[in-house]
Amino acid sequence: MMRAYSSAHAKRSCAGKAATALAALVALGSAMPWAQASEFALAVSPPRVELELKPGESSRQVLEITNASAAATTFEIKTADWSLSADNSVTFYDELRPGSCRPWVAIERRQLTVSGGRPYRFRFELKVPPDAPPGECRFAIMLEGQEQLSEAKNGPAIPFSARLGVIVYAAIGGAAPELSIVGAAVQNVSGQPTPVLQVRNSGAAHGRLAGFLSGTDAGNLALEFAPATTPILPGETRAIALTATRQGDPESAVQAKLPVIVRGKLEWGKGQSQNIEQRFGP
Repeated sequence: MMRAYSSAHAKRSCAGKAATALAALVALGSAMPWAQASEFALAVSPPRVELELKPGESSRQVLEITNASAAATTFEIKTADWSLSADNSVTFYDELRPGSCRPWVAIERRQLTVSGGRPYRFRFELKVPPDAPPGECRFAIMLEGQEQLSEAKNGPAIPFSARLGVIVYAAIGGAAPELSIVGAAVQNVSGQPTPVLQVRNSGAAHGRLAGFLSGTDAGNLALEFAPATTPILPGETRAIALTATRQGDPESAVQAKLPVIVRGKLEWGKGQSQNIEQRFGP
């Protein structure tokens, strides 16, 4: 039988642990989440969980946790609230945030030891109250290793712990995203001028842009552009970068020579889309 463990009585948020250097990895995107630090080397599948539930429904889910280190690893497990900043960095909160749905969550246990090379199937359950209003329940399942000391050659060793967070989204009562492109500009992304769309979400659940746009840059190179898969949360406007690749080679990013005009259709949610024709650059 699973027991409910809430972080409501925790005294510190992740952001408040100033004395601890944190190595954190968050499954907001689609890649397999890994966190590695000394003897803490874990992978979790699926990389994120997305559910659709009605008020009064419940859903039991399984995360497969794999330990890549040779030795058995012990870590703490808990839920956390989180926020996403403008630069796409994530802050976790142990204390319940306003509107948190974490009281609806039950996890299998708070501490777990996983042997090397032997995956563990970890269970959690989300039970939506019958009177829950339409909206999106968002929380993280956090796996935190035991505190260690870094191996510093010069100066004192720094205490640090590794954390891995798997994000869970649950659309309640038919909540859905409603995205619209409200602006476009060239911004520096990782030190390179990059086409960026400003995307507003006026819906009740998070959304992600998908699809490919085509264009030709100033060097007459035919390109395809794919939007970043960063989630756009309800009520926010977020900058979404467009990554350029050669046509037919979506795995190899290239630097587009501006100006460039991109054309095509971007999609999100269930059958929602918007046509776009936009010039980037002088």
